[in-house]
Amino acid sequence: MLGNISQAELLSRLLDACALRHRAIAQNVANVNTPGYQRLVVRFEEELAKQLQSSAASRTIRPVIQTDMRSPARADGNNVDIAQEISLLTKNSLLYQTYVQILALRLGELRSAIVGR
Repeated sequence: MLGNISQAELLSRLLDACALRHRAIAQNVANVNTPGYQRLVVRFEEELAKQLQSSAASRTIRPVIQTDMRSPARADGNNVDIAQEISLLTKNSLLYQTYVQILALRLGELRSAIVGR
């Protein structure tokens, strides 16, 4: 357990954050040429890290989608950089695959413990 959250719950939340981030990135890419569009970002890992450092990881921690006001906008007011979005999509996909593999290993360990092998 990490504070009040189990490893399985933590992996579940990380997978949820990746899925939400994938949708946000897809929306950003779809709106790359929309004047005035502000890119969306998912905040989760930063808040999780803070809570883990304070030994108070909470079951209420959830990924949050926010508008990115930090990135500089182009002349049309849009702040989506397609190269950055593709890079983030690749990173997010790798993280998702890693979390799925870790979860599969944990489930395999549980299965082995139940079967007695």
